Amino acid sequence: MAKPKVNPDATKKIDAYLATVSEEQRPILDLIRKTVNAVDDRIQEDWKWSAPCFYKDGLVCWFVGFKLHVGLNFYKGSLIKDTFKAFVESEDAEKGNRMIHYKTLQDVNIKALEDYVKQAIVLNEKNIKVDYVRKKELETPDYFEKALNNNSAAKTVFENFTEAQRRDYIEWLVEAKREATRDKRMAQAIEWIAEGKTRNWKYMNC
Repeated sequence: MAKPKVNPDATKKIDAYLATVSEEQRPILDLIRKTVNAVDDRIQEDWKWSAPCFYKDGLVCWFVGFKLHVGLNFYKGSLIKDTFKAFVESEDAEKGNRMIHYKTLQDVNIKALEDYVKQAIVLNEKNIKVDYVRKKELETPDYFEKALNNNSAAKTVFENFTEAQRRDYIEWLVEAKREATRDKRMAQAIEWIAEGKTRNWKYMNC
């Protein structure tokens, strides 16, 4: 039997997730969910990366409640015409994702949301893919290499990370302006990596 393209328990998982968010964010997330589902009756609810997602011939978008806002992420957002200037600025050209932030229920522009969802569906139906700008792989700094060599569990996990996952940690370390800050980050990085966690693991479980 073919593996289903969406999580069969997605709707239940989304219901359970929404029951855990704050009273301020729940109406926003409920409205987004209702609006996205109403755009096209072929849209299916999905559950990936511990977050509610929407699927139609591929991932359309997903949302999550962060500490200060609700984020709605369009997987192929870089190909969507941002007519309503809704996307937050992104400096990472390597990724096709684009996100909209909502702090209040009044921030949700229904027309914009419907338009962007429709565009995303068309992109999937036409099998149009994001032309990613591939970055040159970063070299692991000597000081980080030594720290990894001193922790076999972390070293093994790090070597099995994807290039993007390794890059996230390396960039975090090299961006530190002070040695003390770098050392603090490195200690935290080694701890997280040994536990199998990616740099942004906290956001994946919001």
